[in-house]
This record gives sequence, structure tokens and C-alpha cells, in this order.
Amino acid sequence: MSCSGCVGSRLQCFALVLVLAAAACAGGEGGSGPIAVASVVITSPTAAASFQTVGRSSQFAAEARDANNAVIAGATISWSSSNTAAATISGAGLLTVVGNGSTEIRATAGGVQSAPVSVTVAQVVSTLEITPAAVLFGALGSTRQLSAAGVDSGGTSVPAPGTITWTGLGDGVTASVSSGGLVTALSVGSSDTAVATLGALVTKSPITVTQVVASITVSADAEDSLSTTGRTRQYSAVARDSNANVMGTPFTWSSTVPAVASVDAGTGLATALSDGTTDIRASGGGTFGARALLVKRYASTFTLTPGSASITAPNGTQQFDGTARDSVDTDLPMSWLSRLPGVASVSPASGSSTTATATGNGVTYIVLSAGARLDSAELTVSGQVVAPSAISVTVDDFFFQSVRNNSQNPAVDTVAVGGSVTWTFSGSVNHSVQSVGNPSFVSSGLMTSGVFVRTFGSVGNYAYDCQVHPSMTGTIVVR
Repeated sequence: MSCSGCVGSRLQCFALVLVLAAAACAGGEGGSGPIAVASVVITSPTAAASFQTVGRSSQFAAEARDANNAVIAGATISWSSSNTAAATISGAGLLTVVGNGSTEIRATAGGVQSAPVSVTVAQVVSTLEITPAAVLFGALGSTRQLSAAGVDSGGTSVPAPGTITWTGLGDGVTASVSSGGLVTALSVGSSDTAVATLGALVTKSPITVTQVVASITVSADAEDSLSTTGRTRQYSAVARDSNANVMGTPFTWSSTVPAVASVDAGTGLATALSDGTTDIRASGGGTFGARALLVKRYASTFTLTPGSASITAPNGTQQFDGTARDSVDTDLPMSWLSRLPGVASVSPASGSSTTATATGNGVTYIVLSAGARLDSAELTVSGQVVAPSAISVTVDDFFFQSVRNNSQNPAVDTVAVGGSVTWTFSGSVNHSVQSVGNPSFVSSGLMTSGVFVRTFGSVGNYAYDCQVHPSMTGTIVVR
């Protein structure tokens, strides 16, 4: 072989080596790209799947394969459901049943999608559930509409499970059950049961009928007033449930103001004790009813003596006596007043007798009241010195002195009811007009000059002194 031929042959051999080396690099461990996915196969489940219960789950599995049908390890597979209302599937291939229907599940890898696996969801009723599970009534005549639903083994309601029929189990005395599931309370008891049936499935709802007190009405055998202590009034009561059915509830009786009237706890017999108002209550079944009772006693015996009288002596007095008793001879409270206190005042204002004291000239009436009754006696007063409507008192260094009569320490003056007294301070040291005893009036503060005026609207003897010099005294007689 010539040299030139050897050289050409060597070049061809070198090129062939390069080609073989490149081919070896492309197919060996140092390959430059991923293996192409030729197919995706769902390996589990291997056939169509069906479910009868919503909420159930199932694990799916799939493989990606190359052109030689070899499994490609580590291939990323994604999942899809054609109808997520029937079932969903997670990225890890976990299928969850959602509702009735059908769907197709597919696995995808490298842009290649598997053949679908069909999934069918058709719920089957496992149990009947009644709402409410137990029926409780608190009043006769009340009704309750029951409902029933079929549920699958997972407890999920099955739409349109079929025709549910209703019947009553029992004697029908305590409650009735209509063919549409309407329950009506008839009498107290628990002997009846509502029954729902769907094919071979049967579910029961027990029925209990009670009566709960909703209201209590209290009534009396006469008007709601008593005029005599010791007199009685019989009360009665009726309890009703929320449908106004009468109940045989026992009652406990009470009086809200026992001092006005007592009541027998067992019988409802009320007894008047004193004037006033109280509520007579009947309690039972956790509630109560009430009725007001007015006690205003009437004086069957009523006297006032003397029927008329006169006073002629200055500042004279006259006693009046009265009696007031009801029909069972119980003494009633009595009160007294004078129609014209400027003619005569009365004291005390209550009790079986009072004394009238002349305060001016004229005619007044002494009135006795007891409950709903009153009477009066005419009292004529004469010979009284008419009290002036205004008087003055001098406040000197160490004495009070009446300007009208020159009396001092005590300075005694008389003024008419509603009249005024003026104290004029003319000394050189502090003095005050300080009310002492009862009745009283508002005192002055310390003064060295000026005047202090006070009006007296009520009959009485008002004593006073000086806060600084207690030996300085005076009395205002109001009549």
C-alpha cells in the first residue's frame, strides 16, 4: 500500500472512532435528556369502580412507561376527574366520593394521558333517620310535623330514597300519627310511637305528651274588696296549657301583703286583717296567677260626742270622743281635724278622743274620720283675744323684749296663724334667735344689727333663746 493510501485509510478510521464515541456518550450513563414517556397505565384499580356511600375514599396508582414498555422510575404523574361533583382525586391519587353520578379518572405524565377508569357513585339507603328522633309535647292539641330521610352507611342523606310511609304504633290514645307524618297530642302519656317505613327499613320516634302550665287564672266568689276585719273571701284558680286546655294542677296560695289579708295556703280562703291592698296568688307548675284584694273596712258603729259645743274662755278647750267599729266589733283607726285651725286647733290628730283649743273667734267643725265614714261636730268659739298678724321683738344687749307688752326674758308674744315676727337687733354684741323645743322654727345666725323675720304657719308655742346668752329667752304663741 502506498503512503497516500495509508493516510486516507487512517483518516477514515479516526472518523469512525469519533462517531462511535459520540454514539456511546449519547446512550450511556452521561445521557443529555430524560427518557420519553410513551404510555401511562393506571395499575390500581384495574377495572371500573363503584361506590354506594358518599365520603368514601380509594387510592389510585399509575405507571409511566417508555417505548420499550419499561417503567420510568420517578416519573411525575398528575390526576384528574371529569366530574368533580361525583368524585375528586388528589395529586397523590387519593379518590374521594362526593355525590351520586359517574366520572372518569385519568393519569397524565410527560404530556401522555392514560386510558380512563370509570367510577360510578350510586348511594344505597342504609338507615332511615326521623327528625325529631323523639317527640315531646307540653300541651294537648299541639301538632308536630315529622320528617324522615334515608342515609347511606356513612350517614349522608340519600336524595329521593323512595316513598316513606308513616304509621302509628300504639293504642292512639295519647297521640295520633297521620299518613303524612303529622303527630297530634291527644292526652297525657307515652303509649304511642311514630313509625317511618321505607321498604324493609323501619325507624321509630317515641311520643311523650305532657301538659306544662302556661297560665293561671285566679277568681273570687264575690267582688275584690272586703269591708270588715275578719271577713273572708274564697278564691279559686284554673291552670291552662299553651292551648288553653284546663289542667288539674294543685295550687299553693299566698298573700303578697299578709298584714292586709292572710290566705290559707291549701284552700285559697282569704281573711281581711287591715286596710290596704294585697295580691292573692295561686302558684303551681312553676308559674302563678294573681288577683288584687282591697281591704277597706266600714264602720258599722260610728259615734261622735258632743255633737256641738262652744268655748268662751280665753284659750279654752273642749274634748271630743268618738267610736268606730266594724260589723264584727273590731275598732277601726280614727283621725281628727279642725276645718278652721284659726278658730280652734285639735290634738292629738288620731285616737278615740281629741282636745280642741281655741285659737280665735268664730265657728269651726271638728271632723272624725274612720275608713269610709266621717262625721263632724260644730264648735263655736268666742271671747278670744284676736292675735295680731305681725309683732316685733327687740334684741338688746342682754334681753329679748316684746314691743307690744314689754315682757322680757321671757319675751312672750301672741301672733295669728300665718303671722310674722320681726326681731330687731340693737345691741353692741353678737346675739341670735335660736329655736328650742318642739314645735320649732328656723333659727337665725349671729347678728349685732339688722332684723330677722320669721312667718309662723301652724298653731303652737314656739320657745327660743340666744345661742351666746342662754339666759335671754322668749316664746311666740301662734293661735
